[in-house]
Amino acid sequence: MNFVGKERALSGSALKLVAMAAMVIDHVALIFFCNNPEHSTTYELMRTIGRISYPVFAFLVVEGYLHTHDFGRYAKRLLYFAIVSEIPWQLINHDGSHNVLFTLLAGLFVLYMIEHWHTTNINISLFAIITGVLLIYIHTDYDWRGLLLILIFYLFKKDPLFQTVFGILVMSFYGFTGALLAFMVINAYNGHRGFIQGDLGKHLVYLFYPCHLLLLWTVGVMILNRTA
Repeated sequence: MNFVGKERALSGSALKLVAMAAMVIDHVALIFFCNNPEHSTTYELMRTIGRISYPVFAFLVVEGYLHTHDFGRYAKRLLYFAIVSEIPWQLINHDGSHNVLFTLLAGLFVLYMIEHWHTTNINISLFAIITGVLLIYIHTDYDWRGLLLILIFYLFKKDPLFQTVFGILVMSFYGFTGALLAFMVINAYNGHRGFIQGDLGKHLVYLFYPCHLLLLWTVGVMILNRTA
């Protein structure tokens, strides 16, 4: 299913930039406009735009899994940045959840288990599934719905229509409009990696997550101190 016509214009790199921009907008709303009646409309609009972010990142994780030549290296990189991002996440979010990179990591482990259940060491498979379930049990951002979305992208990797329908159904819990916008972006993917390539580019994308959280938290503290 392609919402944007015959031409699909967005590379994987462009998808990452869209998701990163949406993520920043979402966290700006969370930090600066949450529980502020004067900006309730602005808050809702920004959070709706922010809901574009997770489905796009979940889609890209599945794409990354399907094309990686070194699963262990891919998983380790995601794990390292999930750990690094935990303190910044806890500084801006107070609902008891853990950052979204852990959700993506859980999905990655479960995909590995599904694909290698009969062909790899049983201990590795058990480790993968137990790790995935444990990460969801400790309440990661987007929780089991985030994991389910990753499974949808993987199971229907050759059927964009089913990806879109079931994906929107799952993500509608967080708002139908945001879910629809996310899949409009995903369906514009042209299958090309784009300009973000190599280890440096990949690390910078992951590093952006904790860095922008720290920056927004710092600005929030500075504004609070000035108005105190």
